[in-house]
Amino acid sequence: MKNFSINSKLFFWFAFLVIFVVLTILILNTTVLESYYLHFKEKNLVKIYNDINLIYTQNENEENLESELEKIEINQNIDIVIKDNDKLTIYTTSRDFSNNMFKIPEYNRIVNDDYFSENLSGDISYFIETIRDNRINSDFIALFGKLSDNHFLFIRTPVQSIKEGVQVTNSFLLIIGAIALILSSLLAFIISKTFTKPIKQLNTIAKNISELNFSEEYTVTSSDEIGTLGQSINNLSHSLKTKIEELHEANIELEKDVEQKSKLAQMRSQFISDVSHELKTPIALIQGYAEGLIDGIATTDEDKKYYLEVILDEANKMSALTHDLLDLSNLEYGKNNLNIQTFDICELIGSTIKKNEIIFHEHGINASFTNYEINPDEIINVNADSFRIEQVLINYINNAIKNIDEKKLLKISVEKNDNIAKVKVFNSGNHITPENLMRIWNKFYKVDSSRNREQSGSGIGLSLVKAIMDQHKNNYGVENVEEGVVFWFELNCDTSPEN
Repeated sequence: MKNFSINSKLFFWFAFLVIFVVLTILILNTTVLESYYLHFKEKNLVKIYNDINLIYTQNENEENLESELEKIEINQNIDIVIKDNDKLTIYTTSRDFSNNMFKIPEYNRIVNDDYFSENLSGDISYFIETIRDNRINSDFIALFGKLSDNHFLFIRTPVQSIKEGVQVTNSFLLIIGAIALILSSLLAFIISKTFTKPIKQLNTIAKNISELNFSEEYTVTSSDEIGTLGQSINNLSHSLKTKIEELHEANIELEKDVEQKSKLAQMRSQFISDVSHELKTPIALIQGYAEGLIDGIATTDEDKKYYLEVILDEANKMSALTHDLLDLSNLEYGKNNLNIQTFDICELIGSTIKKNEIIFHEHGINASFTNYEINPDEIINVNADSFRIEQVLINYINNAIKNIDEKKLLKISVEKNDNIAKVKVFNSGNHITPENLMRIWNKFYKVDSSRNREQSGSGIGLSLVKAIMDQHKNNYGVENVEEGVVFWFELNCDTSPEN
């Protein structure tokens, strides 16, 4: 039965138990019941003998005596014969038995004086024998004894009724057994279904757990062993789900940590490479002009001053470049956290333009702020890092100065649409080719590589803009417009009630 379902096993065990019980009762009934019944009948005959002896001594009235004996005969289904010492019948319930008992060899042998004297001695006043009456082909249990007045008492009861009783009982047991087998099979089927239903559900849940599926939960409806098991499986499922989620989160954190370390190593390598590449030219210039001073090439004070100014200018460029590279690396790596605050973007643009007035004047640039000129009292509060946004503005302005044409127009404006403030920096000049519109945001990329070092930048400014706006998670971009180019970026407006 190894491969049988639990339903089948329960059904078979129920059926086997019923069949076993019925067969056991049949065997015991056939082998033991008859002997037990005979023993019971013998004890009953002794009781009847004692009752008759008592009745016989207490009832002197013959009619009363016969009435009491008749009751016993009818109730107990026995034959009673009482004879005196001369073998004459005093009382009998069966004339046929009384008249013919001496004709039966077994009875004749038993009731002779010698046999009685041998079996009845001392305190023994009766004995029991099993005797066959060949005349009627029947076996009887017979009690032979002496009453208190020394009269002889003969009692017999048929054995055939005992055998018939056993047969009837066996037949009845077979019928009852068949009915019990059918009913128990039906009951076993119902019980097995009821009993195994929660077990099957628990098995399904356990299988799902083994496949890391924790969606199903056992509904505990009892406090027995199955209910306790169901609750334990639910607890196990919850615990495993929690631990696996924790492991998953830990794994994500580990992956992030590994990624950050890899990114940090890559950043360091890239930083060293970028610095080495970008510092080659200024170092070479500083070295050349320094050697010129040492070798006495610059003979006049004016030449020496020029050499020193070039060296100082290149040193300042190297310092600014190194600072920008470090700042850019930190932004790209996400090391620098933004200091988000609420401020007026119009005020920041106005102050930035004012800081650069000297530069605009040196280059003959006509710089204007549209919103500031139209409505100087207008306030557009935004949520951002004011220091970083000023960096974006300065880089856009520096880029505009480097690429402005002879019209020398530089315009800054702010447009508010819903909860977004869009800042635009326009400069008159040549359009940027389509293939360069996306490349200009790359580190060290320069659109016009033929420009001299005085006008050319490091190629980091727009990369800084990209990194800053990515950290703010705001949009930015560049567009070719009529008569020039517009660089723009967006910021989230402050939506607090007081604003």
